[in-house]
Amino acid sequence: MSELYLFDQRYRSEYGIIAGLDEAGRGPLAGPLVACAVVLPSDFDNEILNDSKKLTDKKRRTLKPLIEELALIISLGIVSPAEIDKNRMAWAVRVSFKRAMSSVVSKADVFLIDGNSVSGLNAPCRFIVKGDSKSLAIAAASVIAKVTRDDLMLQAHKKYPEYGFDHHKGYGTKEHITVIKKIGPSPIHRMSFAPLSQIYQTGQMSLFPVDPLNHGKAAELRAARFYENLGFEIIEMNWRSPFGEIDIIAKKGNSVVFIEVKSTHTGGEKQALQKIDKKKIIRLKNAALEWISHTSYTGEYTMEAALVSNGIITGIPIP
Repeated sequence: MSELYLFDQRYRSEYGIIAGLDEAGRGPLAGPLVACAVVLPSDFDNEILNDSKKLTDKKRRTLKPLIEELALIISLGIVSPAEIDKNRMAWAVRVSFKRAMSSVVSKADVFLIDGNSVSGLNAPCRFIVKGDSKSLAIAAASVIAKVTRDDLMLQAHKKYPEYGFDHHKGYGTKEHITVIKKIGPSPIHRMSFAPLSQIYQTGQMSLFPVDPLNHGKAAELRAARFYENLGFEIIEMNWRSPFGEIDIIAKKGNSVVFIEVKSTHTGGEKQALQKIDKKKIIRLKNAALEWISHTSYTGEYTMEAALVSNGIITGIPIP
C-alpha cells in the first residue's frame, strides 16, 4: 500500500468519509482558478498518483479517467478571471473551494485540503501543507483540477491563438509577457496581476499599447475589454463563417450583439465607418444568421460597429 493511501486511512479511522480538495491556477496571468473535491473509495490505492506538479501531463491524463471512473464523487469549483480581478485571489480561493465543496459537503465527514488555512468554508476541514504529496485524496483532486484547467486553457487557445495558451497555460513566461506588451491583453487575462497591473490600468483602454503591425488585432482586444466593462460576456472572437468573419460576439442578459470593429488613429472616423457599406452589412447579417443556426440560439440579437479612435471606443448600432 502506498504512503499516501495509509495517510488517508488514518483520517478515515478518526473521522469517517474523507474528501480531498485542491486547486490549480493561482499563479497564472490568464484563465480561471479551478478547485476540485474528490471522495475516493476506502480501498482505492495507486502507486503512481501523487502531487500533480510532480507528474507529467501524460501521466495526469492517464490517471484522470481512472479517478473519474472509480471516485464516489467529483465536484469542481471554477472562478473566472473577471471574478478574480474584482475580488482578488484570497476571495477566489475561498469561493472556488466552496463551489467545489457544495456537492460533496453532505457526503463527506471531513475535507482534507492542500495548503494553509482558508476561513469561511463552513465544513469540517483539515489543512495540510504539501497535502497533495501526502494524501491520496488530495492528490486525486489536484490531478483533476490541473487537467481540467489545462483543458480550459487549450479551449482558450482556439479563441486567442496568438498568446500561446496551449503551452504556457497562462503562466507569465517571457514569451507570454512579450505578446501581451505587443498586442495587449485578451478578455481572459487577469488585469489585477503583476506585471499586467503595472503595465495597464484595468478598464482604461487608452492605456493599452498598440503595435502598428497588429493594429487591427489590438483594436479588437480593446473593444472586447470595453464590452466586458459594460457587463457583456465575450463568447466568440474572430468567428469565421462562409460569409465572412465576425470580430466579436458578446452576450448580456438574454441578448447577443454581433460586433464589427473599426479603428483609426488619424481622426478618420467617418472613413472607417464608411467601410461598413450595404454589402458589408449583408455579409455580417448572413454571418450572424450562420452563427445563430450553428448554435441553435433563439434569443434576441443586435449588430454594432465598435469604433476605436485615439483610445476612445464608441458602439454604433448597425441597422
